[in-house]
Amino acid sequence: MLPRCLGWSLTFYVPQRDAKEHAGASGLPRLPAAELESAVLDQLRAVLRAPNLLGDMLPQAIKFDPSLDEAKITVAMTRVDAIWDQLFPAEQTRIVKLLVEKVIVSPNDLEVRLRANGIERLVLELRPEPVEQTEKALA
Repeated sequence: MLPRCLGWSLTFYVPQRDAKEHAGASGLPRLPAAELESAVLDQLRAVLRAPNLLGDMLPQAIKFDPSLDEAKITVAMTRVDAIWDQLFPAEQTRIVKLLVEKVIVSPNDLEVRLRANGIERLVLELRPEPVEQTEKALA
């Protein structure tokens, strides 16, 4: 335990099995939060940049909102990755919660499970609003 007088402390993720049963039950160590969160974000950003994702997602997104097309979705996905570091931490957290359903850590692997409709919901939130809606909101 670090003394509080230093003004900072380390945060760790404890495996669920350890929390439910007893320390060491999972066989996994406590994981430093910064390292685990960085690994999850790296995987998430790679997914958002993946070209095959667009092909898989486009039909579902169009069903959800017929005004979407490939160009709008591509722009929205590249905007997220390009501006990620400039977002407030609360907004970054909101986007991660929107996209990620669960993170599974095993001794040899890190699996990030995405929500079924998370990317579609993110695209809808990131699309530019029509000028009419913006003017109504300002009035």
